[in-house]
Amino acid sequence: MGERVCIVGGATTPFDYGATGFESIEGGAADCVREAMQDLPEFRLRDLDLMLYSHFSVHFGHQLAPEWIIHDHLGLAGLPHYRVENGGNTGGSALYAAALAVMSGHHKAVGIVGWETMDSVSQSQGSEFIALASDIRYELLVGGIYPIYYAAMANKWMKENHVTEEDVASIAAKNKNNAMDNPKAQWYRNEHRYITVDDVMKSRLIAYPIKKYDCSLMSRGVAFLIVCNEAYAKKVNPDGYVTVDGMGLSSCTIRAGDRINYPSWKERYGPGYPDMTEFAACRCSAEQAYKMAGIKDPLHQIDFGEIHDAFSTSEAQIYKALGLADGEHITQFLRDHSTHMDGQIPMNPGGGLLGYGHPVGATGLMSTIECYYQLAGMIPRKHLSTKTQVSNPECGIVNSHAGTGTSISNFILRRP
Repeated sequence: MGERVCIVGGATTPFDYGATGFESIEGGAADCVREAMQDLPEFRLRDLDLMLYSHFSVHFGHQLAPEWIIHDHLGLAGLPHYRVENGGNTGGSALYAAALAVMSGHHKAVGIVGWETMDSVSQSQGSEFIALASDIRYELLVGGIYPIYYAAMANKWMKENHVTEEDVASIAAKNKNNAMDNPKAQWYRNEHRYITVDDVMKSRLIAYPIKKYDCSLMSRGVAFLIVCNEAYAKKVNPDGYVTVDGMGLSSCTIRAGDRINYPSWKERYGPGYPDMTEFAACRCSAEQAYKMAGIKDPLHQIDFGEIHDAFSTSEAQIYKALGLADGEHITQFLRDHSTHMDGQIPMNPGGGLLGYGHPVGATGLMSTIECYYQLAGMIPRKHLSTKTQVSNPECGIVNSHAGTGTSISNFILRRP
C-alpha cells in the first residue's frame, strides 16, 4: 500500500468573527507554525518537501492565489505548492491529497495551511458568498442559502426517523458546552456560557427546524497540520505521532433533490437511497475508510470523533451515515446521549464547528488537529482542563463535509 501516513503536529489560531490576534493570513499561518514548532522542537520548515493550501473562497480576501502570499511570507520559495478548494470539505480534501503524496513515497513531509477570513464582509454578504457554492442557476436565483437547504433536508429526515427538535438541540448544546474548555474556540471567546437544550429551543428561528444555536459560526481562523511518513514521524516525534490508517473521499449531486433514484447509488445501495435526506457520500467514504483501517463495527471500534456539524441536524444525520445507528435505533441513540462526553462515542469534544467555529478552509484541519491532540495525550495542555479529554482513546474518526453532502471525506486516526 506504500508508505504509512502519520500526523506529527499542528495548531490553529483562535477562531473568531473579528479580533483574533492576527492581522493577516500570513501572520496567522506563522503563528500556527510557531506553535507547532514549540510542540515539536525537532521540526523545521526546511524539512517539508511539499506545501498544500486549503482555502475555500477568494471572495472573502479579495485576493486571487492568496496561497502565494503565505508561501512567500514563510520563506518557502523553491518548495512545490498548490491550493485545494472543495467547499466545506476543503480541509479534508487537502488532508486526502497530503496523505496520497506521502503514501506514494514521493514526499516524506507535507505541510498544510488552511484559512478563511469570513469577517471581511457582513454576515449577509458572507451567506451569499457561501451560497455561490450551490447551483447558482437554479438555487441561488430563488433565494436559496445553506440554512434553507439543510432545514429542508432536516425536516424530512427528522420526520422519517422520528427525531425531535429537542433531540438535535442536545447536539448544539453539547458542542457549544464542549467549547467552553477550549480557549481558541469562538464560542468560548464570545458568548462564553454553558447552555441547555431549552436555550437552543428559545434561540431565534433561522429556517424551521433550525434555530440560531443549531448553526455553526461565520469565522476567521488559520490552521497548520504536518503530515509525513513514519520514518520522519519517529525522528521528530517518536512518542507523540498518530497514524492515518484509513481514509475515504466520495461525492454526491450538488442539488439534494437530484439524488432520488440516482443510478450509481441505486446500484450500490438499492432503490430509495439516499432520497434527499441521507448523506450517501458520507456512507460511501466511511466504508472506504473502515475497509482500509479494518473497522467492522465502528460504534465499538472507534473511541470518539471530530465531525462536521455545520448544523446540529447535520451531525445527527452524519451519525447514521457513519453507521453508528440505523433508522430503527437513531432516535434512542440520540436520547441516550451516546455522543456526549460521558457517552459511548463522544463526538466533537473540541467543540466542533458549532463551538470552535467554521472558517471553511481551516475547518477540516481543525477537526484533524483536535483528533490528533486527543490521541497524542495533549488535551490537558491545549484545553483548560481534562473535562473534554476522552478516556484513553486509541482510535478516532475525522469527518469533513461540503455542500449538502456533495463531497465528504472520512479518516481513521490511531495511536501507533
